[in-house]
Amino acid sequence: MLNMCLTCPNSRRSSVHLPKLHQTREQALQEFGDTTGLPPHQATAISEFVSTLDTLINELAETGAAR
Repeated sequence: MLNMCLTCPNSRRSSVHLPKLHQTREQALQEFGDTTGLPPHQATAISEFVSTLDTLINELAETGAAR
């Protein structure tokens, strides 16, 4: 589930990737949204994954690449 391409500075992202980023975020929340009872490190990893997706989606929207 964790993908190095999400954080790689050499990775290129554009509005073409927005649907997949949104889908991945929604799937992560559906599968792992409730972190109750998980060890703290796992809960943090899931939270950071969703946060990374949010950042990428927002960056694309802010730069106008989402148009």
